Amino acid sequence: MAFTHIWDKLHLYRQKVALTSLLALCLLLGNTAAAQNQKIKSLNKPGYDDRPVHYGFYLAMPLTKYNLHHSQAYADQLRNGGDDAVNAKTDIGFYTGLVLNVRLAEYLDARFVPGVGFYSRTIEFQNVEVPGVETESVMLETINNTMVELPVLLKYKAKRRSNYRPYIVAGVKPAIDLGKGNTGAPEEMLLEVEKFDVALEYGIGVDIFYPYFKFAPELRFSHGLLNQYKAVPESQYSAYIQKLTNHNVSLILFFE
Repeated sequence: MAFTHIWDKLHLYRQKVALTSLLALCLLLGNTAAAQNQKIKSLNKPGYDDRPVHYGFYLAMPLTKYNLHHSQAYADQLRNGGDDAVNAKTDIGFYTGLVLNVRLAEYLDARFVPGVGFYSRTIEFQNVEVPGVETESVMLETINNTMVELPVLLKYKAKRRSNYRPYIVAGVKPAIDLGKGNTGAPEEMLLEVEKFDVALEYGIGVDIFYPYFKFAPELRFSHGLLNQYKAVPESQYSAYIQKLTNHNVSLILFFE
């Protein structure tokens, strides 16, 4: 009799434990579903990257300089004990433009981002004496360029995580200079560059989705492929240079 009473007690206890466990499981699943619903509700512009085409604009600040190759005349004067020195300096520029983004696949886009760039690239000449012209021990010669740039890029995107999506980008950038393309110095010190250039570009960035737009900071590297140097036979400064190529490291802010 006592054993039957104890068994009934244990049976009731097991029912209570099972009921309590079931209730706890329901509460847990309910909280998880609510959190998931809240996450979905907080997802900004969920179908934005599924659009076949979208547009935007960008602002960019590059660190820019010439990659300078010295001529044989420069090497000869060093070999003969000369102390003339020619070096490229780093300058800050600015460029801006528009964005045309075309969706090619789930993780791949094509981008056409035409723009206008304003650059000043400086070359420093130390102890270079020019016959018949008064010069200082250090002379800075700057070439200003106003470039129309037409980059064509491929953008490979990672899987979107909440409101963030990292990506890499690469392509080519044809450009043409609308400026005069020289330093404007006297002919004995004149430096001149070509009007047309093509650069290889690549970079990394992250798309950040806001309720009304997408913002993307991007770090991009640009390496000019064409020699920009243009010989000026009468210039002592030009004689020390054999090759100039454009190089940029840019912080670009996209708004799409």
